Amino acid sequence: MTDPLDQGLRPEKGPVKPLVLLPNFMTLGAVCVGLTSVRFALDGRIDMAVIALVVAMILDGLDGRLARALNSTSRIGKELDTLADFFNFGIAPGLILHLALFNESTRVDFNWVAIMVVAACCAYRLARFNAKEEQDVAQTFEGVPAPTLALLTLMPVYLYLLEFEFVKQSPALVSAYLIFCAFLAVSQVPTISLKSFKIPSAYMFIVVPIMITHIASLLIYPWETLTVMSIVYLLAMPIFAYRHRAEKS
Repeated sequence: MTDPLDQGLRPEKGPVKPLVLLPNFMTLGAVCVGLTSVRFALDGRIDMAVIALVVAMILDGLDGRLARALNSTSRIGKELDTLADFFNFGIAPGLILHLALFNESTRVDFNWVAIMVVAACCAYRLARFNAKEEQDVAQTFEGVPAPTLALLTLMPVYLYLLEFEFVKQSPALVSAYLIFCAFLAVSQVPTISLKSFKIPSAYMFIVVPIMITHIASLLIYPWETLTVMSIVYLLAMPIFAYRHRAEKS
């Protein structure tokens, strides 16, 4: 009898098509990139650590879309994606932040507690998403998604790379910010789902130049761009939540 977890990964009859395995290999590749980001941080190369984690975010966004495009979605692929998300977006950002800002401390303090809170809330958020996925209409998320949580969590590191020394001199402020991000992850605040986000074709002539400019900015001014992205997302959250609840009422 075939294990249901293997459905979509190992067919009962016939050879396995390499394209069917490609999304799972991409997910495993994202784990390797996330682990490499931690290695960069251990070596003191914080800039490369952040870049590697951004690459892991991109791979995370592509593997699910590729699986749906190839019609190769499977239970094992979903479980693998959840485990990869927990490491890359729940554990790795906290380790990078600790090694960048708090590594000089020789004692366990509130900063490390805040990092653990982020990891725990990320795990809970992923578990809640999986439990509700079969009944979710995918129009909105509840709480901040795991990749976005990592993006927000690392904002003190972006500021550190921009040579804003106050992030190292204000550990209590950074810890409070991390706990705030963790709260956003487990909250029931509606956030937009890019899976269902559609752009009318009439506006593509505006969207395409904006996306090209955004990518160019990310390549040339990565820390400034990532900081702006984080701030814009935080500012847009209450606006989207208000509009969402107004449409439902």
